[in-house]
Amino acid sequence: MKKLIGLSIALIVFSGAFSNLSAQKIKFGYTNSQKLVEEMPETKKAQEELKALTEKHTKRFQDMQAEYQKKYQEVVENSQLVDASPEKWDELTMQDKQEELMSLQQRMQKYEQSAQKAINDKQVELLTPITEKVQKAIKDVAKEGAYTMIFDESTLLYISKTQAIDVTDAVKKKIAVK
Repeated sequence: MKKLIGLSIALIVFSGAFSNLSAQKIKFGYTNSQKLVEEMPETKKAQEELKALTEKHTKRFQDMQAEYQKKYQEVVENSQLVDASPEKWDELTMQDKQEELMSLQQRMQKYEQSAQKAINDKQVELLTPITEKVQKAIKDVAKEGAYTMIFDESTLLYISKTQAIDVTDAVKKKIAVK
């Protein structure tokens, strides 16, 4: 008898909990956050700024390459001169010119690494606030629309678009993208 009463109470508690869970509405949404970031006017401005910075560093690196190529050509041409030629460098001068080339090559490598770091740092600086703005807008849409979850469709293998709602337009309104 005690077992029957205990089982009855367990069934009542379980069915009450289950009905409570099914009474809650589960609502899923989806969007493509990367596409939203790309469509923002701030992103286009950031890309233009990054492009200008990249071109500036590329130009400087090309100037260094041209300087290296010119000095390298001088060394090659001088090494091909006949030993008795008055223009031919002595051994000490040749060694100095070769060391100068190696130093320039090291400076070029260091500059290339520094420039890449500067560009990457600038990219993070410019795009982080934009990404954060999109994420905040998605969270706001989720709260306002009482969504259980909003998925990023670009990272999912499959999403049932009949069982989830596309919240892209609502997010676009929040971030003012047309």
